[in-house]
Amino acid sequence: MTSNLYLTNNKFKITLGIIILIQILLAFQGFDMVDDGFVLTFYQQIFNHPETVEYNFMYWFSGIVGGLWYQLYPEGGVFWFRMLGLIVNTSTFILSYQLLKKHVPKTYLLFALVMVLFQNNYGFTTFYHNHLTALLCLLTVFTLLKAIEKESVILYVLTGIIIIFNTFTRLPNLVLLSLLLVIPFFFLLSKKPFVSKSIRPIALVVLGCLLGLLSVYGILMATGQFQVMKSMFVMLFDLGNTDGSAHNVGDILRSQVFNYKQIARTFFELAFILGLAVLIKHFLPKRRVLAVVLSVFFVSLLIVWYEKQGIGAAYTLSYIGCIWTLFSRKKAIHLRLIALCSFLILFTLTLGTTGGMKNSGYMAIWLGLPLFFLVLPEIFGCIQCILNKIFSTEKFKVSKPVFSLLWCFIIAFLLLKTYHISNEAYFDEGSRLEKTYAINNKFAKGIYTKQRRAEIVNDLLAGLSNYVQPNDYLFSYDHIPMIHFLTETRPYPYNSWVGIYDENSFRKKIAKAEQEISVLPIVVQQKFNTIHRFAEPDPNYMDASSANTILHAAASVSTMNSFLERHNYQIVWSNAYFNIYKAKQGF
Repeated sequence: MTSNLYLTNNKFKITLGIIILIQILLAFQGFDMVDDGFVLTFYQQIFNHPETVEYNFMYWFSGIVGGLWYQLYPEGGVFWFRMLGLIVNTSTFILSYQLLKKHVPKTYLLFALVMVLFQNNYGFTTFYHNHLTALLCLLTVFTLLKAIEKESVILYVLTGIIIIFNTFTRLPNLVLLSLLLVIPFFFLLSKKPFVSKSIRPIALVVLGCLLGLLSVYGILMATGQFQVMKSMFVMLFDLGNTDGSAHNVGDILRSQVFNYKQIARTFFELAFILGLAVLIKHFLPKRRVLAVVLSVFFVSLLIVWYEKQGIGAAYTLSYIGCIWTLFSRKKAIHLRLIALCSFLILFTLTLGTTGGMKNSGYMAIWLGLPLFFLVLPEIFGCIQCILNKIFSTEKFKVSKPVFSLLWCFIIAFLLLKTYHISNEAYFDEGSRLEKTYAINNKFAKGIYTKQRRAEIVNDLLAGLSNYVQPNDYLFSYDHIPMIHFLTETRPYPYNSWVGIYDENSFRKKIAKAEQEISVLPIVVQQKFNTIHRFAEPDPNYMDASSANTILHAAASVSTMNSFLERHNYQIVWSNAYFNIYKAKQGF
C-alpha cells in the first residue's frame, strides 16, 4: 500500500528519472558522419572561424548555444553534445508537462510525452536546432499564456523576444508569429471586443520582436559575425530559387501537399481501426480471455499502423487532439488556448524544408499528442450517443472500453520503438549489441559503433593525420562533415557538408573560396554512400555520368572534378573508401 501510494504521488519524478537514464544509456552508441558532423563543426567553429560555417548560420542561435557549450568543455566531444541534447529534450518534456498537467490525466500525459520524446526510431541524437526549436516553441506558448493570464507587459515583450531568437534558431520558425492569433481568440472566448482588446498585447509582442532583433544584431556585431549572416541570406535567396535545393519554395509547398495527403490517409485508417473497435466491443460477449485476445489483436494492428505511417500517425493523433479540444465549448479557456497553440504549431512548424513533416514533425507534437489521450474518450462518448439516437436504443456501450484502447495505443508504440531503438542509432543502423567498437579520436571518446564503421573511420583519420593539423583548411566531399569536427579543421567551401549545396551554390562557393583563401586545402573525397548507412565502395562514385541522386548529382560531381583538375590535385593516400588529394604545387 505504501509503495503504491509513493508511486502515485511521484509519477512525474519517477518518469523523469527513467527517461533521463534511458537517454544517457543511448548516448554512448551510434556514430553519424553526416548530420552530427554538420552541427558539431558549426559549434566548434562559430566563435573561432565563423565564415567557414556560413551555411549553418540559418540556424545561428543554436550555434551560439552549442558554441558556448563547446567552450565550456572543448574535449567533451560528441558525448558532451549528446548531454546538451538530453538537457534540452528533458526541459521540453518538463515544460509540456507543466502546460498540460491541470488538464490531461497524469498517467496518460506522462506516457504521451514519453511517446513524443522517443518518436524517432533511433531514439536520441546530438543536440541541434530542432531540439532547441521545440523548447523555444513551448517557452513561447508558456510566456504568452502567462502574459494573457496576468496581463503582463513584461511577459508579452518577452514572448516577442523568444519568437525572434527561435527564428534565428531555424529561420522558418518566423511562422510562429501566427501564435499571436491566440490573443484575439482569448478575448473572443471571454466575450470581450476581441479586435480593440488585442491591439495593445499584439503591439507589445511586436515591440518584443524589435528588441529581439536588436539583441541579435548586437550579438552579431559583438562576435564579428554580421557579415557572415549577410552572406548566408544572399546564399539562402539563391537556394530558394534553385531547383533541387532543399529550400526551394516550390518543392517546400509540394511537400506540404504530400504531407497532408498522408495525414488524410492515416486518419481514414485510424477511423477504420476505431470503428472496428466499436463494433467488436459491442457485438462480442464480455469474457476475460476474449478481452485479452482482442487487446493483443489491437496492439498488433496499431503496431502495423505506426510502422506504416511513422510521424504521420503521431501528427494525425495530434491534430485530432487539438482540433477536438479547440471546438469543445465545455473546455476551460486556458486549455482551448493551448489547443489553438498546438494547431498553429502543427500547421506551420514543418514549413522550411522539402522534408516537411518527415524531417521536423516530431518537434511540433509536444502539445497535440497528449491532447489526443484527453479527447478520445469524449469522441467515443459522442459516437455512443449518436448510435443510440440513430437506433433508438441505449444498448450501445462503447465509451467505457476506450480506456483499454488508449493503453493499446501506448503499448503498441512502446513495443515498436523498443525494437527499433535497440536496432538503430541515428544514421548508424544495426543492433546496439554490435556497437562496441570505438573511434580513435579524443572527440569521439565514449562513443561506440559497429566494427566496420569504426575501422573505416579510423583508417581515414590515420591517413589524414599526415596531411592536416588543427585549424588547417580541409575540403571534404561530399557527405562526411564529421571529419572536420574530429580533426578541428576549417571547411574550405564555407560549409562542412558540401553535399547539401545545390549545383549553383556549390559552384559559387568554390569560386568564392578560390578568391578569398590564399591556400589550397587538402581534399578528402569519399567513394561510397554514408547517408543512413555505410554502403559498399562504389568505383564509379565520382563518375558524373553515373551520379543521378539529389544529394549526389552529376553536376555536383562535375564541379568537384573540375576543381581537382583545375588545381592539379594528386592522390597522396587512398583506400577502398576514400581518396586524399593534395595540390601538385603543394608537394
